[in-house]
Amino acid sequence: MMVYNSAAELCKGFGYPPVHVKLTIEIVDKRLGPVRAEAEIAIKPVESKGFLEVLVEDLESEHIFADENGSIYGSFGIDQSIQIYDEVLTTIPFEELIGKENWKEAVDSFIMEEKLKGQLEKVLNNYQFSDMSGKYKFRKICTITELQFLK
Repeated sequence: MMVYNSAAELCKGFGYPPVHVKLTIEIVDKRLGPVRAEAEIAIKPVESKGFLEVLVEDLESEHIFADENGSIYGSFGIDQSIQIYDEVLTTIPFEELIGKENWKEAVDSFIMEEKLKGQLEKVLNNYQFSDMSGKYKFRKICTITELQFLK
């Protein structure tokens, strides 16, 4: 287990493998069933700011399709998947890690299931869906009903 004694050392040698998660997203809309997605979460040092970024490198969902029958979006429906890239979920200051033997536990505590669920929901609820023509944009409230770490 490596101990980082300075910011320069941390930025040069930091190694924490990306975390892969599988999500079930419930979109608050009667015509849409649950959507499955997978995300890769990376943890990278940002030297200039003195913290680690916990970020979604890539989140992609299955295709979402809204039934047009009786839909308030009647003419357009939703026909797309959720795609999120490079969205920062949280930051961890270098002070939490420098000179500590258990820095890995400090990082782990930032990416626990409940925390990740909450952070990802914030990102998803900021996500704009668009209609098939791309002309209309709208948000949907999403909740993550299941989050599983993939080894």
